[in-house]
Amino acid sequence: MPYLKVQTNKSFSSKKQQIFLKECSTLISMELSKPEKYVMTAFAPKVEMTLGGSEEPSLFLQLKSIGLPDTKTKDLSNKFACLAAEKLEIAKDRVYIEFMDVPRGFWGWNGILF
Repeated sequence: MPYLKVQTNKSFSSKKQQIFLKECSTLISMELSKPEKYVMTAFAPKVEMTLGGSEEPSLFLQLKSIGLPDTKTKDLSNKFACLAAEKLEIAKDRVYIEFMDVPRGFWGWNGILF
């Protein structure tokens, strides 16, 4: 039930996208103590975006999860930014992350609600 959506203005091969998504999936599972079988990740194709008026490579991540504690967001923010810098070569100061704790009754799976 954690869901991570990745958007960037930089082009990447499908293989590089998959590698990044798999590393993010593992990170989310470990940091949130959620079974990885419930973690979903998505990489949106290159989108037109700017940050600070600049078209330099940038990244926007949206992480939604049931029971996302605000005590984890600072550490997750750092880890995602470091992962983006290492794997995608996008500067840490060009990464925005939105965290959202979703109420259990607003997340469905397998025809039921969590």
